[in-house]
Formats: sequence, C-alpha cells, structure tokens
Amino acid sequence: MQTRTQTFPNKYFNPEDISDWEVPVLLDIETTGFSPDVSAIFMIGCAYIEGENLFLIQWLADTLELSGEQDILTAFSQWLRQYAACHEKTCLFTYNGQNFDLPFLKNRYIQCGLSSPLDSLNIRFIDLYREFLPLKNFWPTRNMKLRTMGMWAGYTYNTAPEGRRLINAYHQYIKIKDSKIMNLLFLHNSDDLKALASLMPVQNYVRLFSGAYASAGLTSADNALSFYLKPEVSLPAPVTFTAFDCSLSVRPEEIILRVPLYARGLRFYYSDIKNYVYLPEEDYALHKSMTAYIDKSHWQRARRENCYTWFLPDEAFFNQPEHQRAYIQMIFRLFGFSR
Repeated sequence: MQTRTQTFPNKYFNPEDISDWEVPVLLDIETTGFSPDVSAIFMIGCAYIEGENLFLIQWLADTLELSGEQDILTAFSQWLRQYAACHEKTCLFTYNGQNFDLPFLKNRYIQCGLSSPLDSLNIRFIDLYREFLPLKNFWPTRNMKLRTMGMWAGYTYNTAPEGRRLINAYHQYIKIKDSKIMNLLFLHNSDDLKALASLMPVQNYVRLFSGAYASAGLTSADNALSFYLKPEVSLPAPVTFTAFDCSLSVRPEEIILRVPLYARGLRFYYSDIKNYVYLPEEDYALHKSMTAYIDKSHWQRARRENCYTWFLPDEAFFNQPEHQRAYIQMIFRLFGFSR
C-alpha cells in the first residue's frame, strides 16, 4: 500500500461562512469499474480543513489481489475512526456518493470480510450532487459532473488520466510500479478532492433559495416589479437565470428578481398542480373540484406554466416585506429551487 499526505493553502472554502456546518471530511474513491460485485477499490482519498490549510490523505492499493484492497479499506477505517473520535460532529461529504461511493464502499467491505466504519460511526453524510440537483436548471454548466461543476466554481484541473484511461493507468502501474504513473493516479484523486472542496461554498445557493436573504427594496418600472435582495450567505460566483417570463440575477452582493406586471396584476402560481385545471378563455387556473360545473371543452389539465391565478398588488404588498417574501418564495418554488 502507498500512502500520500499533502498540505495546501485553503483557498477553497471557509467553514465559518456557513453556520450549520458540522466538521467536514471530503471523500472520493477510485475503482476498477462501476459494479462493486466484479470491481475493486484501488484508491481512497480524504480531505479536511485545519487552520488555514487543506489536508489530503490518500491510500493506493499496491496489488490487484484482495489483500491490496483490504489494506486501503483498513487504513481508511482506522483514520476515519481516529478523526471522528477527535471531532464529535464529523460530516462526510461526497459528490454522487449516495449513488456510487457509499454503496460501493459498503459492498467492498463485505466482500473483503471487514466491518465498515460508515455503519458504526455516528457521522452525517451529505451528497453535494443530491444537494445541487434541485437547482440543475440554474447552473450555467453543460452538465452536473464533478469536473464540470468544479471548473465552474473556479478549480483548475491538472492533466491526469480519467475514466477508462485511469483504470488502464492503474493496471499499468501494478505491472511495472512506475513512480510517474503512481503520481498521476494520486493527482487524479487529489484533483477530484480539491474540486469537491471548491464546491462546498456552492451549497449557499441552496440555502439562498430556502430563504437566506433579506429584502432590500422593490421597484416598479417597464411593466415589471423588481425585488432587490441581500444574500445572507457567501456566494462564490454570479449567475443569471430566466424562466416563466421572470429573470433572476444572482451576484455575491445583491440579487434582483424581476417579474412581469400585467394589466391584470401579478400571477400567483399554485404548487399542487395536479389539483387544478386551466381555463384558456379566462386565463387562470381553477380547482378541479369545480369542473363539474364547466363544460369539458372549456378546460384542460393544468401545467406548471399555467397553473396560476391573478392578484393586484396593493399598498400592503408594497409596504410589508413579509408579503413580498412570500411571493418571492413562491417564484423560487415555481423555478424548482425550493419546496
């Protein structure tokens, strides 16, 4: 088994920026295939913050024999148990770990005849992919892969083999034990861990749409209302988004939500779409319990984009931030950004 520890200046995230964090440990594994029944784990990497530094520890199996995998699984178990014993609120962060890393680890611990620390330790698990998935239309990226999201968040990847090339490189390393190949294997895993670290602040967009902002004003112009919000969390990068004739500009210092103001007022969208029908001639949605009184040719099943009614914003709406906040949260739910 080869073990490598590295220290980097922490330019990735500040745990103090996010109040409800516990003690984060970042985890990423490398495997010889996608199925844990016929594939093995050949590398495990962890990252954590102490002081002003990001620390990485990685374990690489030196053989394709089962003993090589047992060695790195045992080393990871011992390290995680020691770390959790010193940090009461340890929280394990992965990217798509709920679907891949954690089930793969659990299976391989069983296959190797070892007990898994993930079952016995009182630690919390957070899958950043799952956290970010409700905002998939918000991200200005072509996909939500770790590499793509990490590069958007500002991480610059090194040149290291990926995918099948990584697995081939590992098999080549096992044959000739070349140090250059070994360094590339470690580099790939450290890249993924640092990309994961760069995504930690991106959780703040999720918190933002769940209500982590303060009202900072409201203006009416050009047949639209513009809501000005001040974020209460640190946002790493600006993002713009448009949907349902609304526009959203998210910047670290200010958010502007612009919604159309029609002759009939503002649209209020219902969330329980399945319980509504849309009346095209009247241009509003009606609870389906009322359809017994309406000819079927005059209504259609409601969709998210037309499941609304109308209201005129009054003085209370313009003067009371809590009314505005309720409307803003309704728009965020319409976008699919909050529940």
